Amino acid sequence: MFRSTRMLVVAVGLTALAAGACSASKSATSPTSQTPTSQAATSSQAPEAQRASAADVATGLRKIDDTAKGVAAKAAGDKAGAQALDAQIEPVWKTIEGTVKANSADGYATFEDNFPLLESAANAGDAAKAGTASTAVSKAVSDYLAKYPAS
Repeated sequence: MFRSTRMLVVAVGLTALAAGACSASKSATSPTSQTPTSQAATSSQAPEAQRASAADVATGLRKIDDTAKGVAAKAAGDKAGAQALDAQIEPVWKTIEGTVKANSADGYATFEDNFPLLESAANAGDAAKAGTASTAVSKAVSDYLAKYPAS
């Protein structure tokens, strides 16, 4: 009995040691501890840390604006359609938000404040709330592009 208990303690100790070594190995190679030197390293950065070209930002903002208007148009009569459109905003936003944030803190805050409102309105089928959020997004897009045109 004593021998099997001792072997169990040794096995648990070795497992803990191995797990600790794996954790140390993972943290040493985590993307946040490395300096980005390639596209792959850059893509692992937080979206707020990435930069996009002015043309890409303009294209992305126009797409977001059109999508937000679509959410507002569908919110009352086609909740599922509004939700599906709303789900298209975040992937576009992630590609440009770092540049928007770097150029316009106020614009960035407007987008970040209104995207959840738009999502909530889509989920609730609330056309009025979706319209208000969409209007705010449109104004933020217009203001941003007036200050930071694509070319």
